[in-house]
Amino acid sequence: MKNHIILLLCLVNVSSYCQTNKAASRWIFAGPQAVEAVFTDTSRPMLHVKYDSLNPTYPFYHADGHSNICDSATGKLLFSTTGMLIHDTTGAIMDNGDHLVDNEYYNYYFYPSSGYTQSSIVLPKGNGGQYYVFIPTLSDSAFDFYLTNNGAGGAVPFDRLQYNVVDMNLNGGLGKVIVKNKMLLQGVAIHKTLMQACRHSNGVDWWLLKQGEYDTNRIYRFLVKADTIEGPFIQEFAEPKYPSYDLTGQYAFSKDGTKFASVQGKGEMNKLFMADFDRCTGELNNPKVINIPIDSTTYPVLDTAGHLDSINAGVCFSPNGQFIYISKRTNIYQYEYQQPDSVLAWHRVQHGADTTLQKFQYYAHLTKGLDDRIYIGNFGGQHRQMSVIDKPDVKGSGCQFCRKCFRLDNVYTGFNGPPNMPDYTLGASGQVCWPLQSVSVREESEAWEIYPNPASTIFYIKNAQGKKKALYNMIGTKLFSTYKDEIDIKKYAKGIYFIRCEGMSKKVIIE
Repeated sequence: MKNHIILLLCLVNVSSYCQTNKAASRWIFAGPQAVEAVFTDTSRPMLHVKYDSLNPTYPFYHADGHSNICDSATGKLLFSTTGMLIHDTTGAIMDNGDHLVDNEYYNYYFYPSSGYTQSSIVLPKGNGGQYYVFIPTLSDSAFDFYLTNNGAGGAVPFDRLQYNVVDMNLNGGLGKVIVKNKMLLQGVAIHKTLMQACRHSNGVDWWLLKQGEYDTNRIYRFLVKADTIEGPFIQEFAEPKYPSYDLTGQYAFSKDGTKFASVQGKGEMNKLFMADFDRCTGELNNPKVINIPIDSTTYPVLDTAGHLDSINAGVCFSPNGQFIYISKRTNIYQYEYQQPDSVLAWHRVQHGADTTLQKFQYYAHLTKGLDDRIYIGNFGGQHRQMSVIDKPDVKGSGCQFCRKCFRLDNVYTGFNGPPNMPDYTLGASGQVCWPLQSVSVREESEAWEIYPNPASTIFYIKNAQGKKKALYNMIGTKLFSTYKDEIDIKKYAKGIYFIRCEGMSKKVIIE
């Protein structure tokens, strides 16, 4: 009877954790010693040294671009990635798991590891023990340009988005990379940071979002399914136009997946971008741009030079979705999502260092744990403690900024920040995505017509001149839109689709 009650609770709230999905129950932290945090209950996770980079057999180093995943049923660590290679659960490089980026970038560092936040992410590839590993990176030619121009002031974007597939059924459960360096984007400028995923409304597939070119707010998104990856689909917003200072920044989704936020940049680009997220279509709607407060750094060397703390590092929603937390190099802020008065909406959670100035290493990206606390990464990563927001659902000082209270004092080096992870516990929304539930899906329409149908190359639309037409797949994902009277379908797979115009939809077949 007890098991039936637990199952019923999970069905009533499919977005809750219910102790069933433990894919994020262990975090591998950045640093020369791989520090592991283990979530077991609502208390802070336990910390211990997982791997030692000085071990000559298994050299191990993770910088800020790392991610990892655990078994969803048991919580056992499966593997981690540095953004350039993959380690199995023993700390060894996984079979075929090296050189996940081009040679020059890979060999530039003593130990191949990306230092850019959110420059890797792991997503389940169905439920058969396979996983996607997504990595934004740059080609050898782009890296040569970077070196030739003395780093170009940091203004050299990545020009590739790649993915790999890990099969954990191989090598006695240690896994093997079976698909390597497959291109999703190539020859397209993208930011080094800013990549995150949210589960599709169906509770199975995933939406992957990645920031595009400098001086735009162009966002590429992909529908990640077990058998294929659809996209890219592109949205672009007028503001903020994120600049080339892409050494920091972060995407974040709310716990229920219905809200999105991002920050990036420095100087005048001191803005919070927010939007509603449609888990059916992957689209961002009702965008808002909010100015983030700018304060003195309280760091004497910089203050006397007239500098201000305008470098945005991270962003994270409170568990209840009411607040957004923003980390800057020396300040932590809370923003109340629904508060129309900008003066009342902002609360400065922490001003200045969380330790002595000599020990302070600046705040980095923010991550919500399974215990619903928010963990504040360290930019320098040379010390052995992190600060935490213990009660992020509470407004103002009641959120309880806990100074350096997440500690592992017996390591000889420090650790940077938590891995980049989506919310693996997020389930189906209960909403059936358009067009499957829509009464507007009809076989007939006197106002406009489609011919030929079925077709293999082009659909022509009659009696809808100058009106917007959109092509959707069976799960309601918009694939293409145009004001022209024809839709080129040669690149789409065979199957059933829908074309929508003037609030009506018609079923079409690509053969």
